[in-house]
Amino acid sequence: MTVRQCLPPGPAPKALAHDVPRAHPVQDILERIRGAIAGPSVSMETLVRAMDPAVQPVLLLLPALILVTPLSGIPGLSSLGGLTIALVAFQILLGRPTIWFPAVILRRHLSAERLLRALERLDRPARFIDRRSVARAGWFFAFPGRPLALSTCIVCGLAMPFLELVPFSATTLALVVTILAAALLVSDGLLAALGLGGFALAILTLTKLVTS
Repeated sequence: MTVRQCLPPGPAPKALAHDVPRAHPVQDILERIRGAIAGPSVSMETLVRAMDPAVQPVLLLLPALILVTPLSGIPGLSSLGGLTIALVAFQILLGRPTIWFPAVILRRHLSAERLLRALERLDRPARFIDRRSVARAGWFFAFPGRPLALSTCIVCGLAMPFLELVPFSATTLALVVTILAAALLVSDGLLAALGLGGFALAILTLTKLVTS
């Protein structure tokens, strides 16, 4: 799959001088996002083009990482990011060879300054996740493990618009998606199981928060 198959024609992203190895998938995405920023703002289309579309979970991890940061407090961004997560996870679950994004998502712009500050906060958690992500317990991704992980991402994404009125509540679900997407990237069954456990905990926490 190529970027041009997912998106309208446009200029290819500038190559990075130093790509982070695939062994560090989360740090790799952070570096690609930084490399895509070339002005006061950056569009989601530019960020998507900067990703490696041949590895579909990367496109799932991108919006999740953005929502893990304080950027999730921007009005409407949690809803847009959540629906993007659900859309991407659903297409991966269906086995589509390419990932389609609607124009309303691709046209959204983020402040470069705020995005760079948010990325700085993610550097340490990214290193933490990457250090502990290795290919293990591959049997987990046999049916129904992989569909269960993707279905959980869909549920998380669809729930985020309903949590828009609760500031930063979408961050909890975005963290779950981040863990599951990283697990899918490196085929880490143990990390995927941790993500599913975190989903159950997040639902309990958010239920108490909403009802209190």
